[in-house]
Amino acid sequence: MSLIQIDRLSKAFGADVLFGPFSAQISRGDRVALIGDNGAGKSTLLRMIAGTEEPTEGEVRSLGEVRIGLLPQTARLEGEGSVWDAVERAFAADRAVERELRRLEASIADGDDETLHRYDELLHRFADGGGYEIEAKIRAALAGVGFSEAEYDKPVDPLSGGEEARAALARALLEEPDVLLLDEPTNHLDFAALDWLEERLLRFPGALVLVSHDRHLLDRASNRSWEIAFGRIAAYRVGYEASRALRDAERQRQVELYRKQAETIDRYKDFVRRHKAGQKHRQARDRERKLERIEKERIEEPREAKRISLRVPIGRPSGKRVFSLRDLAIGFDRPLFTCPDLDLQRGEKVAIIGPNGCGKTTLLRTITQEHTPVGGTIELGHNVHPATYSQTQEGLHGSNTVLEAILARTSLTISEARGLLGRFLFSGDDATKKTQALSGGERSRVALALLALIEGNLLLLDEPTNHLDLASQEILERALLDYEGTVLLVSHDRALLEAVTTQVWLIEEGRMIVHAYGYAEHRRRRFEATYGEADAARPSRRTETPRRKRSTTETERTRVDREALRELESSIEDLEEQLERVEGDLVAASTAGDGRRIAALAGEHRCLQRALAEKYDAWHATLEDSERKEATG
Repeated sequence: MSLIQIDRLSKAFGADVLFGPFSAQISRGDRVALIGDNGAGKSTLLRMIAGTEEPTEGEVRSLGEVRIGLLPQTARLEGEGSVWDAVERAFAADRAVERELRRLEASIADGDDETLHRYDELLHRFADGGGYEIEAKIRAALAGVGFSEAEYDKPVDPLSGGEEARAALARALLEEPDVLLLDEPTNHLDFAALDWLEERLLRFPGALVLVSHDRHLLDRASNRSWEIAFGRIAAYRVGYEASRALRDAERQRQVELYRKQAETIDRYKDFVRRHKAGQKHRQARDRERKLERIEKERIEEPREAKRISLRVPIGRPSGKRVFSLRDLAIGFDRPLFTCPDLDLQRGEKVAIIGPNGCGKTTLLRTITQEHTPVGGTIELGHNVHPATYSQTQEGLHGSNTVLEAILARTSLTISEARGLLGRFLFSGDDATKKTQALSGGERSRVALALLALIEGNLLLLDEPTNHLDLASQEILERALLDYEGTVLLVSHDRALLEAVTTQVWLIEEGRMIVHAYGYAEHRRRRFEATYGEADAARPSRRTETPRRKRSTTETERTRVDREALRELESSIEDLEEQLERVEGDLVAASTAGDGRRIAALAGEHRCLQRALAEKYDAWHATLEDSERKEATG
């Protein structure tokens, strides 16, 4: 069913046309990956669909009563109160109904038929709309985006930008609009939250338009694609990955048609030039008429966006052993985590993963001897030359120009430095931009240019795809696949980690665990082991209950306190059955107009809800404690 009709939409700023005209429709179940280079107009298009920005021409029409939700790149939480309060506003209408039910329950014992009828109507609306599951849904969403229970009561005012963005994402998802517009929702999410969001979007019942630099999410979550390029929007009825193949094939067809037409034009012009005044002048005149028709239907030469050109040199190979860790403890005044003794071999490409703030960057800096370990040693192997890419990009925030930043770190001539910068899309006056005025994407390209100059055989990369567009991410991926040295990679780019890595170093619970397989295999194993647990720290009764957890393997279950979990699960099942019975009785009493019965059942219902919430908390605490014991061996 169509929800939104987009009719010849265009946007221009003065004489500069951003895109247009574009026509499309959004139907329930559509999951659109909206892609394009930075500045192409993706965010602008989302705002026009949401109705918060006017188009230059055309219109966006909602077909019926359509609720549209927009999560902008820089999301803000309105109002005061706690994180919980801010997210709970997604259920403002349900809470208003609930308050009215409580008021009616207080006076319903008088047997007023009109009051009973109103109560019956509201009760059915509240129950059918999932009103009894509000708290469970909020807990699931907050846990999904990475908030601990201790942070639920945290005031909104002092939240960091990342915390505010995560809470805003939770609220946008809980609102469950008919059309959900998400602009870079993965910013500030860790791996667990990324996986949770991905599964949540796969189950989203409405329509979705998604802007993201996360290729993994785009590929999994989309079944449609819109690409903005050169002022036009191309629509494909396939997801992100498949659309790339269609786009390349389409461009190749256009190149071939353009080439053949150009050859025909040259051939006709040559014939006319040679025979216009000769015996074949009639044929020459015929060619001229054909040329006139071709000029009216001239095929435009296909344009290709400028892309960076990246190759990471290795220099002289290192010895077989790149470095050794012995009794290593990473941290500052006290250890953040400890490392197992290990010898890293040449050619390995390691994904270093773990929660935000666990010490991944500190580990890289310790290996390069920029930071002193709390304990233990790191010994580099023979002829090991590290090269680093820092997410903070030190030295690229000052008053020097891009060209000066390159010259200060290399022995290149000015001409050679300009040639290098041209490969990274800094040509002409762009090379004289002040580094402090660069955008995040521009600064990342300068850092990659510097990386391309350092002939290191051990690459240490800290979030190298931050601020890079999708095409540049793929170019970096190919460069790392071709690189013959050793790589330590800290990144939230799951597509990059899956494509490149051969080992995983997982930091959790105060220690680093080494897995001798790449991130794709690591993710598959983790998903199989914990499927269903990423949805929420607490399962809701109708979306995910502890009974589902019994699908975990017997090997995993032997590592937890099975008796305590089984006892809690049994109690939860009993309480759920009682709650469902009371809810059914409430509906029946409301239908029968039994006011005294309604009042009694309402009190019983509230008591059961509190008891069930306590059991959920106890169940999760027991499970988390068991997993902690498993992780620490």
